[in-house]
Amino acid sequence: MFVLLLTGPPGAGKSSVLTALHDRLGEAGVSNAMIEVDELERCYPPLATERAIAHVGMLCASYREAGYELLFLTATVEDDDYGHALLAATGAEGYLLARLEADPDTLLARIVEREPAGWAGLDDLVEASQLLAGSMPTLSGVDVVLSTEGRDPESVADDLEAALRERSPALLAVGVQSGDH
Repeated sequence: MFVLLLTGPPGAGKSSVLTALHDRLGEAGVSNAMIEVDELERCYPPLATERAIAHVGMLCASYREAGYELLFLTATVEDDDYGHALLAATGAEGYLLARLEADPDTLLARIVEREPAGWAGLDDLVEASQLLAGSMPTLSGVDVVLSTEGRDPESVADDLEAALRERSPALLAVGVQSGDH
């Protein structure tokens, strides 16, 4: 299995970009699966990080068993330890770690536009996006950094696909791969 782990601060467009790539490759006949780790972690009370990572591992094993060789993960990787633990949980033979970025003012505008007015978590999410926009450039092992500033998800997905083709061209061969999907 090969994993593309896409990270970035809230508001950078991780889900939109990866959905564009996932859908494009699927329409071309390239078998792939997508897991949004932030959604797996969305529960109250919050899961311990170790439990959430274990969930990622279980899902990856299930997709691998079903024959999927290309897996997309979106996650808000706040530090190297978390990123390494996520990648290890996938059991992947290879990976590409990509980080999205945008200007902090753009992140703020996107979050305010996206989230419901009056949502209790809005201030915390905005604060996290601003902090992560400053700290994520220090993550180690990032293979590609793409700006989403002034770009639509499709154009960023173009660059992400090019990086994926460069890293592992055989995975993007047209034709659904074997498995029970």
